[in-house]
Amino acid sequence: MKKYLFLILGLLLMAGGVKATDHIQFVQDVNIDRPTIEKGYTLVSQDEKFYLGIFPNVLAQRTRVVVKQFDKDFFEFPPGWEPACNVYEFDIFNKKAFKDNDPLIVRIKNLPNNQKEKKLFFYNGIIKEWVLLPSEMLDPDLLQSYIHLPYAKLVVLEKDNTMATGKASWYAYKDCMCAASPDYPKGSILRVKDLDTEKEIQVTVNDYGPDRSVFPDRIIDLDKVAFEKLAPLWVGVVDNILVEKVEDLEKTSEN
Repeated sequence: MKKYLFLILGLLLMAGGVKATDHIQFVQDVNIDRPTIEKGYTLVSQDEKFYLGIFPNVLAQRTRVVVKQFDKDFFEFPPGWEPACNVYEFDIFNKKAFKDNDPLIVRIKNLPNNQKEKKLFFYNGIIKEWVLLPSEMLDPDLLQSYIHLPYAKLVVLEKDNTMATGKASWYAYKDCMCAASPDYPKGSILRVKDLDTEKEIQVTVNDYGPDRSVFPDRIIDLDKVAFEKLAPLWVGVVDNILVEKVEDLEKTSEN
């Protein structure tokens, strides 16, 4: 039953968006045979930003797999969001081949390194809207997601008024794993990662700050207890920080 639901959903998703022949910049069309199924395969878009990874033995049968690259300027996106890349589409033509025991992996690289929040969206042909898809930033210019569908039209959108990367400072407040954020409401649980050292922590937002009009490059203020998990207090500011909402990351792992 689960496989049929995925098949139906995939077909409905295919009904939305632009026509198959409209504004296509690139098509990669491959036939995945048994030896390729066993060793896995990666399809890459022409601009070398979109990577579709098919893990070994994720497919159960031979199938044709197509990746298309569309010009982003011919699409409408949700208010407040702008495209950070072209629109990409992948399609596993033999839907029975996709077992869904393990997901496909999507990576979109060389995104604008402009500190803005970036999220992955897919076009839902049922409601004819772009819908947020769980994903995570591995670097300021690299996004990753795990996909449990045999078909999807995808794009990375960025939001002007929310930062994802920047500097982290510290303050003395309640000696807790907490933080002040100008982007997320109180009670939000955030993952804060030092991209240079790979150290990461989780904090709960309980205050507003830092003031972007004074510190435009600061993404978050950490209580000193939390800050010391990343760096000694005498450092003052950690430069290369990534902040993401934990709820989005948990959905990514469950997807």
